[in-house]
Amino acid sequence: MISDQKSALEIVKKILMADFACEESEFDEEGVFIRQAREIEGARRFPLPEKFLAVVTMGKGVVICCSAGRLRWAKANLGQLTRDNIFDISTIARMQNYVSRNHQEIRLELKFICTRETFKTYIPGKDIKLYPIEGEHLQGFYKNNLFPNALGYADNPERPHMAAVVASCDGETAGVAAATADCDVMWQIGVDTLPAYRQRGIAKATVSALTEILLSKAILPYYSTRFFNIASRRLAISLGYRPAWVELYTRETQS
Repeated sequence: MISDQKSALEIVKKILMADFACEESEFDEEGVFIRQAREIEGARRFPLPEKFLAVVTMGKGVVICCSAGRLRWAKANLGQLTRDNIFDISTIARMQNYVSRNHQEIRLELKFICTRETFKTYIPGKDIKLYPIEGEHLQGFYKNNLFPNALGYADNPERPHMAAVVASCDGETAGVAAATADCDVMWQIGVDTLPAYRQRGIAKATVSALTEILLSKAILPYYSTRFFNIASRRLAISLGYRPAWVELYTRETQS
């Protein structure tokens, strides 16, 4: 059972080591470490694109991981910077300018984790009914495209949706929180609430109930927010989620 923050952070460190092809010790040392991207067992099951660039820190060391063709650029432009400089707006803008030639954009996210030690259960009002669902019962929700943050638009066999909690108000589906198996021991929670039902605690209720399900399965739940999404960060913190790492990565430009 993942009961405390210290053991949870050790799990995160091992997963990030595999994700970013680095040594665990590099997260605990001051400095910037540049590594070539490669597939390693135990990593989260995200595809490794041909042109890859990502930056991660748990608070001390910064690991920059990129494809072979980007190593020279990364060493010349980022290798001499400090942790704080790496995440300066000017540096992020430089990275964005570099990757845009390959039709990519930069995403910067704060990642939270929750353990039994920190978890704060939220019980919604009587007007909100919660329904946990798992496995094949999730399939019907992909048809209406109303919950892109929670469920996307189709299931991904590499990172399948394993569990969800549906919130109902007045007999209507109002929101969904769902968890994807990004790796064997850590699942990511996404959440959506339909506009007509916002500001009623539905997102908090569904994420709370889903977090309980994951913790009961000895799975470490994690939650991602964009830096500017204050409401999402407040939701995570209110349920006992704690910041664990910062991740910058490239993705294909959305057309």
